[in-house]
Amino acid sequence: MISFFRKNLPEKCLALIVAIGCWIFVMNDQNPQIENTYTVPIGIVNAPEGYQISKDVEEVKLKVRAPRSLFSNVETSSFRAYVDLNGVENGIHDLQIQTVLPSGFELISAGPTKVSINVDKIEQKEVPVRLNLSGIPGDGKVVASVEQSLQNITIEGPVSILNKVTAAVGYIGVNGNNENFSVTVPLIAVNDKDKEVEGVKLLPKTVDVSIILAKGLNKKIIDIKPTLMSDLPMGYILKSVKVEPEKIEVSGNPDIIGNMTYLSTENISLANVTKSTKQTVNLIVPEDINVPNQEVTVWIEIETKENKTDNKTNK
Repeated sequence: MISFFRKNLPEKCLALIVAIGCWIFVMNDQNPQIENTYTVPIGIVNAPEGYQISKDVEEVKLKVRAPRSLFSNVETSSFRAYVDLNGVENGIHDLQIQTVLPSGFELISAGPTKVSINVDKIEQKEVPVRLNLSGIPGDGKVVASVEQSLQNITIEGPVSILNKVTAAVGYIGVNGNNENFSVTVPLIAVNDKDKEVEGVKLLPKTVDVSIILAKGLNKKIIDIKPTLMSDLPMGYILKSVKVEPEKIEVSGNPDIIGNMTYLSTENISLANVTKSTKQTVNLIVPEDINVPNQEVTVWIEIETKENKTDNKTNK
């Protein structure tokens, strides 16, 4: 038996080599090595809790080589790409992209080979709730007061975004409303320029608001009349009185303003007036009426009775 294997050994070895070569030739001819490219999403492993993770690219292109027969049994999901965040702290990091290929595949190239990862800590902070009203109520009404269920809310998000938020704003339209009303208003986060800031969570997302309406304030320009007391000293007479300003704009309850034609000053005593003078006095302003300035100036010109008699005689 042993002599059988030893007999013509060189020829048998040569035949074996030729057979293997033929097999390799046939396999390469029938199942050659080919290349293909797959676009694979970049995953994250070992992400730290309490952080938001973002990356500058989402996918990597993997160029691989394998026998043709293997490609018929794989899909894009058979290839994996990921970055490992184990031990990574807050901040921006350039990390190597790791790959996992199916058995029998060889990686030729990957692009990109690195990815920039932003690890941003998630925190909370409190911001004020601000309401913006728009429109004009109907039937001559105005907004008398606004009552809101919350003055502040909590927002949550990455620190880099959270620091941009200065307030939570809700928008309310009052156009055409004639009666008091309540509404639940959605809120948005805004920066110091009232531009919306995305990427944060509002806790809660809404605020309950009650709008109280009242009769509108009418405006009107009326005269000012000085009120002089009859206590001018003996021997003097009142020559002229002038008030500055002569007219004033009033605003307030339309039922009151409708009947007003002038405002009077407080009583002006002439008991110590012995020469022409000016006095600053207050106006008497009814309740529910507003004026831009409650003080006016009254110019009082007097003369003696003797001077008046002389003037008549000279005439």
